[in-house]
This record gives sequence, structure tokens and C-alpha cells, in this order.
Amino acid sequence: MSLKWIIAKILLYFPFRVLFRLRVVGSANVPQSGPCIICVNHTSFWDPPFVGMASPRELYFLAKKELFEKVKAFGKLISFYNAVPVDRENSVSGMKKAIKLLREGKALVIFPEGTRNRTGNKLLLPLKEGTALVSLKLKVPVIPAYLFESKGNVLDWVTGKRELKIRFGQALKPELFMKEGNSISSFTKEIECRLRELYARG
Repeated sequence: MSLKWIIAKILLYFPFRVLFRLRVVGSANVPQSGPCIICVNHTSFWDPPFVGMASPRELYFLAKKELFEKVKAFGKLISFYNAVPVDRENSVSGMKKAIKLLREGKALVIFPEGTRNRTGNKLLLPLKEGTALVSLKLKVPVIPAYLFESKGNVLDWVTGKRELKIRFGQALKPELFMKEGNSISSFTKEIECRLRELYARG
């Protein structure tokens, strides 16, 4: 874990873990080393730092390029903390960047819905198949994770009206899906199933 990541976790411990009462379940399911994909639902702008704070290891993120362009200072900040810009209109470019990070042994966070879920009444948006494709190509495990109550009024977290929590599930091994005829589709469906199971467990 890099010094910048350690310092960030120290600085964010009080606001996230004490003030916001972020509860972490199943962090032992995240491998301590080696490439992996952490696959998380996405409802809030706060999701990346919440996942980063909850993880026992340093993480890397794919983020839409617009975040780096609108406010340059913000773009530099998130770049410093391992966010990599991708063009959502060019999926091939995003895949190449994901593959590069994983080949370097990084833990990569992917929000498989492709965008924030703003519906308010859907558990998940339809998942993109990129996570399964990259996992199968490189034979790296996927760790499903579900973020609870990450969207809303900050005061609700502080007062305990809503429980801010993330639950990490057991790793999905791509080898189990490589013999199937439509392995990418099957793997994507299994990822969705695991995310729904994590939600149901609360």
C-alpha cells in the first residue's frame, strides 16, 4: 500500500468510519495481493471513496473522462488517488486500460452498471459485460460487493437514520465459466445474482 493511500485512509477514518458510521462486512474476501476486480453497485458520487476506505488494500478506479475535464483541480486529485479516465463511448479503450492495470497486479474497482443508478426504485441497472470479459480474458477473480445507503442526506448517516454499509462477497473464479458456450453472458448473470444475494443478506 502506497504512502498516499495510507495517509488518505488515516485522514478519512474519522469522517467515514466514525462520523458517517461506515460499516464494512467481508473485507477478508478481498485478496491481499494479486490482480482482482471488485465489482460494486453504483448510486452515489461518494461510492469510490467509500469503497476505497472499506478495502484492505489500495484500489484503482476507471472513471468517466468528463470528471477530469470539467474541473481540472478535481481531475488531478482523483488521478492522484488512482482514478483512470475512460471514454464511455469507446469501450475498447476502457478495456485496454483495465487490462493494463490488472496485468500490473492491481485491484481494480468496476461499477458494472456503467453509470449511477438514479432510478430510486431499481436494485440494479442492467450490467455491462465488460467485467466478465476482462476477468475471463486474464483469468482474474471478481469480488462482488454491495454498497448500502450511499445516496442521500449526510445527516442521516451521522444520526444513524440510515446505515451506510458495504458487504464484500466471496470471489467468483472465471475458470468456472470458461467451458460454457456463452461464458461472458453466463458470468455476467452470475455477477448480478451475487450482487442481489449480497443485498438480500443486508
